[in-house]
Amino acid sequence: MKQLLVAAAGLAALGVSSATAADLAVRPAKVPVVTPAMTWEGFYLGAQGGGGWGRSKETYLGAPNDPAFIGTQSYTTSGGFVGGVVGYNWQAGPAVFGLEGDYHWSDINGRSAIINVGPPNVLDTYYTALRSFGDIKGRLGYADGPALWFVSGGAAVGDIQHRYSAGLAPPSFAASQMRWGWTAGAGVEYMFAPNWSAKAEYNYIDLGKAAPIQYTADPTDRSEWRDTFHTVKVGLNYHFNWSGPVVAKY
Repeated sequence: MKQLLVAAAGLAALGVSSATAADLAVRPAKVPVVTPAMTWEGFYLGAQGGGGWGRSKETYLGAPNDPAFIGTQSYTTSGGFVGGVVGYNWQAGPAVFGLEGDYHWSDINGRSAIINVGPPNVLDTYYTALRSFGDIKGRLGYADGPALWFVSGGAAVGDIQHRYSAGLAPPSFAASQMRWGWTAGAGVEYMFAPNWSAKAEYNYIDLGKAAPIQYTADPTDRSEWRDTFHTVKVGLNYHFNWSGPVVAKY
């Protein structure tokens, strides 16, 4: 009887061992799934556009040519623009540092009130057009999940034209030049899909004082301009994330 009990116990143990081995044989091992972690670090390209408005302050240096002449003017400009952007970010924890450059084709312009309200010159005005502009700036940001809040600042450049439109008593005069100044702003960028982000940004641009338009040989018979602009842009960026980390999930 004792021998029968020992034999039964041995068979039972062998059955359990065999079942366990069978389970191990058919149970698949868990394979880690490697997915990219959210990161702002790396190179990016994008397209953007928006609207701008500003003020053109013209100063006429000579004396009025008649009592009805209002030579010095301050008038508004406004319009739209479209362009592209390229940049690179470095990230350390939630802090993001970046360098960015962009350029835009624009139609931001404005015209002064009529300078002469009586003869001999009638309907003459001043005119300003910002035909293109861009900047090279640094960015400092704080990453909050998929959102990046940032401030920016640097150098700005613009192709700007000023014109005296003579109205009914020609000639007219115009001067165009590329002018350098500075810019500062702030915005937010949101990573709505892997490698893709949408951006909204405000910038203030000061292009300083323009070279004057000289009307005659008289050194005081000229006008000078100072131009400032505000821009609001929205854009879409693609992030290459060449140095982005990965996370293994089981």
